[in-house]
Amino acid sequence: MNRISFLLLSAVVTAVLPAISQTEKGSWELSFTGNAGSYSQKSEYTSGGQTHTNEGEARSYAALDFRAGYFLVDGLSLEPEFYFLGVEKTLPTYNLGVNVAYTFTIPESPVRPFLIAGYGTGNGIPMMQRLLARESENLDIPVLRVGGGLKVLLNRWVALKVEYRYERYTDEQSTQYYSSKTVSNYGNILFGFSFFLPARGS
Repeated sequence: MNRISFLLLSAVVTAVLPAISQTEKGSWELSFTGNAGSYSQKSEYTSGGQTHTNEGEARSYAALDFRAGYFLVDGLSLEPEFYFLGVEKTLPTYNLGVNVAYTFTIPESPVRPFLIAGYGTGNGIPMMQRLLARESENLDIPVLRVGGGLKVLLNRWVALKVEYRYERYTDEQSTQYYSSKTVSNYGNILFGFSFFLPARGS
C-alpha cells in the first residue's frame, strides 16, 4: 500500500514540475472565487405581552471575485481585481482594486505560498464574506487588504487556491446636519482556482 501511495505521489509531482515556469516574468494568472445561494430573515419582538413576527421573502444572490495577475518579474505580480455581488431585487454591489502579490517557488513541489497586499474602492462593505448591500451610489468606500495563502498546482495550467485576507473598509458620510465615519475590519478565507498562461515564447 505504501509503495502504491509513493508511486501515485511521484506521478503527481512529476506531472506538475513543468509548471515551475508559470510564475516567470511575462506570465499571466487568472483567478476566480465565488459563491451563490439564498437568504431570508425573520424577526420577532414582544411588547405588552404580545409577540409580533416579521418574515421577509427569500432572495437569491451570486458573488464573483475575479483577478488577472501579470508577472512583472519572476514571482512578483500586479493583480487588478473586480468583486461583484448581485442580489435579487436590489442594485448590484461591486469593488474595484489592484493588488501586488509575490509567489514563492519551492523546488520540486506543487505548493506555491504567496503574499498579497492591495487597495480598492467600491460601493459596499462586506458581511459574512460577501458584499452584503450597496451602501453608496459612488465608488467612495476604500478598502486596504493584506493576506497570503497557498496555490496547489493540479497540472501545468490549473491550481487550487486558498487565501486568508484581512480587509479594512472605511465608510464616511456627511451632510449639512451630521457626519459619520465607520471603520470595518474583516478576516476572510477565500477558496478558488487559478489558471496560468505562460510567457510568450515559453
